[in-house]
Amino acid sequence: MYVVVRGSVAGRVASVWGRFAAFGDIAQWHPLIEHSALEEGLGPAGGPVRVMGTQDGGIIREELLVSDAAAWTLSYLILDSPFPVSSYRAVVQLSESAVPEQCDIVWSADFEPNDPADGPGLSAMFGEKVFEAGIAALDGAVEAL
Repeated sequence: MYVVVRGSVAGRVASVWGRFAAFGDIAQWHPLIEHSALEEGLGPAGGPVRVMGTQDGGIIREELLVSDAAAWTLSYLILDSPFPVSSYRAVVQLSESAVPEQCDIVWSADFEPNDPADGPGLSAMFGEKVFEAGIAALDGAVEAL
């Protein structure tokens, strides 16, 4: 399954990038995440691993695969989560907006639902509760750095 959300936030690309690039600090701005931290050591692909606790008590472990400040691109995969999915890989791409002092964000993910019948619901949940909620939270929070 593939899900993509496009949005814009007030703020310069470099400021927005700073929030995403601080991979272990997602709890500081994402409303779904209650706490987050980087684990010691590296994940299976050789990247840093963040552990996050959600507002409803779930635990998610994600490994950073790419963090390219020059291209404003970040990608990560889910190692462990309460979500019934496998092969989950997400990409965040930032770009300068045509609107001054604004940043465009494309946040997408590919994944395999454990049960194909759950695919549409999982796509909607990731799109709304993760991507849209995260973009909305960044809008207005970025300049608070």
